[in-house]
Amino acid sequence: MAGQRRRVVFGISGHRTAHLVDWAARLLERADRVVVVEVYRPIPYTATDWQLPVDHSGSLRELTRHQVANAAAQLRLSRPDLAVTEELAGGAIDLALTGAAQSADLMLLGIPHSARTRAMLSRLLAEVDCPVLLIGPAEPGSTDGVAAVLRGDSADDAVLQAAFEQAHRERRGLLVLKRWQPPLDGNVRYAETAEQKLLDNYLAGWQERYPRVGVAAELRYGETLPELMDHGDHAGLLVLALPRPGTGRNDFEATLDEVIGHRTHPTMLIPERETAVVGSVPLIDRARHR
Repeated sequence: MAGQRRRVVFGISGHRTAHLVDWAARLLERADRVVVVEVYRPIPYTATDWQLPVDHSGSLRELTRHQVANAAAQLRLSRPDLAVTEELAGGAIDLALTGAAQSADLMLLGIPHSARTRAMLSRLLAEVDCPVLLIGPAEPGSTDGVAAVLRGDSADDAVLQAAFEQAHRERRGLLVLKRWQPPLDGNVRYAETAEQKLLDNYLAGWQERYPRVGVAAELRYGETLPELMDHGDHAGLLVLALPRPGTGRNDFEATLDEVIGHRTHPTMLIPERETAVVGSVPLIDRARHR
């Protein structure tokens, strides 16, 4: 995205809006074109008392309009370098946000706190093609770095691209975590040394492109996604791939559950766009052919 102005969809819900704006002001790139979106759902006629001379649906719409305007004003004040507009969308939340995210380069959303909004987010993430940055309840800190989780497959390049860009933009360090299973036979120490060298070689090309980013790379022995995410929990931003239906992986729900249930800091989910993982080249093999 170097030299280009990204189109960013910033979805708010009226809950802790100031908190979301603080994170957006920190994470967005200079000159980003940001559309602040809040979804307004009219109150069904049957849910109101037609005898009351009060337009409940109209009042709710006006409140929602005020919230989105206020959030946009706060973001303009914090980041005058951004081009900020606002939009009041209608209809089902997931459909409205999916429509708003068409042709977007990035989407920012608060992490939901209920089963209903979790289901909405699941439907949304299954449809959008741009990275989605979910903002947790933690406040922005001055020393938070960036962490990336690698799987050793074709999704790693997109994860590192986003992680290096953000670390470079914020002038912060990057922690790269990769799951690795020691061999059942042979010299474990030798295998570990060889795997670490391959990982370091793989990252060397990225470090040449981003020389100002300090990088630490660590292998994690057979650890699960929750354990890997736990190691990066204090990072200001965690970046990982999001497997979706049709990609040959079945851990979409598990990934989403871990992000929603345990992450307090922002998490950037990079949707996989490939139709299958079959035929992808593992990191260890790609490193050998560089």
